[in-house]
Amino acid sequence: MTHLTRRLIFYSLIIIFLLATPPTIFYAMGYSFDWQKKVLVKTGGLYLKSSPANAKIIIDGKENKTTPRLISRLLPKTYKISIEKDNYFTWEKNLEIKPQLVEEARNILLFPKNLSPEKVATTSLSIADFLRSTEEKNKIAQAANIASTTAGWLFYQDNLFLINATNYIFYRVDLSGYIREQISKEFLPKDNYRIIAHDNQFMVIGQNNDLYLFNRNSALFEKIASQITNAIFSGDGKKIIYWNNNEVWIVYLEDILIQPYKKAGDKELITRHSQKISQVIFYPNNEYLAYVIGDQIKIIELDGRDKRNVIEFITAKNPQIYLSYQDGYFYYLTEEQLFRLKLEI
Repeated sequence: MTHLTRRLIFYSLIIIFLLATPPTIFYAMGYSFDWQKKVLVKTGGLYLKSSPANAKIIIDGKENKTTPRLISRLLPKTYKISIEKDNYFTWEKNLEIKPQLVEEARNILLFPKNLSPEKVATTSLSIADFLRSTEEKNKIAQAANIASTTAGWLFYQDNLFLINATNYIFYRVDLSGYIREQISKEFLPKDNYRIIAHDNQFMVIGQNNDLYLFNRNSALFEKIASQITNAIFSGDGKKIIYWNNNEVWIVYLEDILIQPYKKAGDKELITRHSQKISQVIFYPNNEYLAYVIGDQIKIIELDGRDKRNVIEFITAKNPQIYLSYQDGYFYYLTEEQLFRLKLEI
């Protein structure tokens, strides 16, 4: 090899190095070239997790591997995301990717198109009454006798919680009628109440349909809604749902530290219908709701980014729905026929 040839090779390598190094550095720093705008931009990422897993990821109509998956180096813009699996309803949402950030959807549930509910019994009882043991029913009857003159009561976790009809203070009582604890510091407005509990959290609904949430720090009931039908706590105790004939609302009781982020006290409308909403429960986890309109049981997600995915879950005559936290089954009662099913999540 001649001296000139060696020089040419040496300078050629220097040129290649000088040309390749900046793009390599920019690539490592998360930059990409936007050919439409003809500018160098910082990229973002997208993390998708579904149940069941191994579902196809479709981004802007193009297939991109399967869940769970972190997809990096996406140009900042809004993408149409679809998660698909054979014999399941498709999950769809438009998500905005921002520079240097990862957009996440960790609670994607895919619902089967073909359900096989198991018939459990023929009964005229409510689902809750049917599932209660004889011992629990006896305790509830004993509690009802003790609380017969109160302004509201609930037997929960082997304790009787009641609102005294004289001073409208909230108490915990044992089944002998002995007061174990005064829970609220001040009285509620004079009314008759339904009590709703989850662990050591409480709400009450008056006959005038006002909803009061118990503040454990101040030991006071605080009014949070009016003209409602009913309310429930989530299974994790981090949020409550309340509804009237046409709307379902959520209130967050704690900060939610995964996307979509929420702060304690945030409140938002989940859905609105012209038909009467007769019942709402959290199902199958704390990120989705099952609700009843007429003869239709629907499932809706809480994630309000873009649209909320809604599933036409079960059609049955005037159904009553119930989730058993003990066995994980979803129950529905229609025309005195009780069915159950369980989703794998």
